[in-house]
Parts: sequence; C-alpha cells; structure tokens
Amino acid sequence: MTKKLTLLLLLLALLGSSALAQRAFQLRLGLPAASVGIGLESAFERNVVANFYGDAVLNGPSFLLGGEVQFKPDLGQFDRDFRGIRPYFGGGVGLFVGGNNPAIGISLSAGVEFALDAEAGLFLGGQSFFGNIRADRFLLGASFR
Repeated sequence: MTKKLTLLLLLLALLGSSALAQRAFQLRLGLPAASVGIGLESAFERNVVANFYGDAVLNGPSFLLGGEVQFKPDLGQFDRDFRGIRPYFGGGVGLFVGGNNPAIGISLSAGVEFALDAEAGLFLGGQSFFGNIRADRFLLGASFR
C-alpha cells in the first residue's frame, strides 16, 4: 500500500509541476464537509485539461489529493454571446488520507467556470469520490491564469 501511495504522490507532483508552468492556479472551497485547497490546471488540447488538486478537509485531519482529465470547452467558440462560459465534466483518480486507512478511488466532477477577465474566473461544481469511502461535495472557487 505504501508503494502505491508513494508512486501516486510522485506522479501527481511531477505532473503538477508541469501544470503550474502551463496553465492556471485554483483556490477551492468545498461543502458540506468543509474543505479548502489548491489546484493546478494544464491544457492538453483545446478543450481538454488536466486538473490536479489537494484539499484539506477541516472536520478531522484528512486530505483529498487527486488528478482528473476534464472536457472543458469555451462556449464562445460556438456562439460569441457565451464567450467565457466553460462547462466541464471529467474524472480521474484520488487519494483520501484520513484516519488509519487511506482510500484510493476514482473521482467524477462536473461544473461550470465563468471568466471574469482574461486572467481570472470563478467556478461552481460538484465532485464525487468513490473508494473505500464515498464522498460527495459542492465546490466553489477561483482560477487565476
């Protein structure tokens, strides 16, 4: 188990460092289990991004670390009136560390991001984690490019 955990953290650190150089930094808040965290986003293709995140869950010392691939098109490419609105959905792998049993599982997310200007945006979304535990949460945050 510790080899898998070490390998997952090393992979996330390696991919996350490239995301910082290429794309966006996120500040994230989660509810109903209050959490705060940061995220890094990197573009693969025009409408596909990788999102790496680390959230600290405040009710008990626990953390959620993960990475997702998301389909995130800018609706402005279809209709100029919707420029800056980017709905997203995707999934990936995650690691929930809390208590004695860390849980490795898959995560699914969906939401929408609204651009405030060329360098900042706000996003609303939902995320579900499926592993030894099940966690659903609402996300609210800001992205800075």
